[in-house]
Amino acid sequence: MRPHAEPVPLTLESLVDGFLVHVLRLDPESYRRAFWYEAYKNGHTIGHVPRTFGAFFRRNARTFEEKVSLLLTLAALFGVYTVATLLYRRLSLVLRRLRRPTYYARERERRRKLAAERREIRRHRTLNPRPTFDAIRAALRVARGSPEAAIRLGSLLEDLECFVDNTLRFDVSGRIVGRRGGIKRLFQREAPDLFEKYSTIMRYKAMAKRFRQACGTGEPVPPEMLLPVPEPVEPNPDSAPASPPADSNPAPAPVAAETAASPTPVPADVAGGLQAGLVRAREVAREILGECEGTLISLEAALALRLDPDCIPANGEEYVRKPGRSRIPKNVISWLLRRRVA
Repeated sequence: MRPHAEPVPLTLESLVDGFLVHVLRLDPESYRRAFWYEAYKNGHTIGHVPRTFGAFFRRNARTFEEKVSLLLTLAALFGVYTVATLLYRRLSLVLRRLRRPTYYARERERRRKLAAERREIRRHRTLNPRPTFDAIRAALRVARGSPEAAIRLGSLLEDLECFVDNTLRFDVSGRIVGRRGGIKRLFQREAPDLFEKYSTIMRYKAMAKRFRQACGTGEPVPPEMLLPVPEPVEPNPDSAPASPPADSNPAPAPVAAETAASPTPVPADVAGGLQAGLVRAREVAREILGECEGTLISLEAALALRLDPDCIPANGEEYVRKPGRSRIPKNVISWLLRRRVA
């Protein structure tokens, strides 16, 4: 819930869609796609037959004179709807700016707490076992394929951090003189190939941490637990043998495949306290992933708007990170600015 977030840029396409849905009471394109997808794939429907503009036009106009009259009426209604929408957005912008001083102190304190949590050096906890280097390598190979894959790689790094030592080092007088190596030195000693890609890997780790913060969860819940469960791949009956040999026992199913296709289990002693928060967090996660466009830059932009809704600078200004705010990459700010102008 971000009442002070900037509205979606107004375009002719969004105006037409809003007019068709809110004025003519037609169904949006998302419902039409979902309806026909379910009908063709599973043979049943999810509701009423989609109401389209073509059916509306044929139902209300049959002769040429009626069609011309209906088109002129719709054009006039669209003009009124456009003016009303522009006035509503302008008034909403003025009201948001007037209300901003009332919540600015609280919002600033929230951002400072989030930034302090990211910088905090402490012992981390997770519900998952320690990930293997092979699992990290496999996740790294597909991390750029989708936002979900990127978050799963970052979740593995978040889990690995719970099993390494990155605590502070002190001298005899109690002053901080450094920090233990943590993940970086572990890769340097035992996985040189991952050490060469350390900066890239840690970018995914930071992304997963911001994703968990945006969903409103903390440790020991891993970010992967907030993602939707991947659909299991159905075996091809043509490629499987008709029956196993009589003198052999069937091999057990691989544990790794079973784990990848099922959600992370929650231990019984913490399930009661986490279940209520997880339901809401997974809803927020679905909203964030729904705002993405299937790219990592769109995921980072969605997270930036969730954690710092005022991160987009005004026209003609440059982005400057203020104290207490999360660090947002400049390419994300540029992407958000282009989307606002478009």
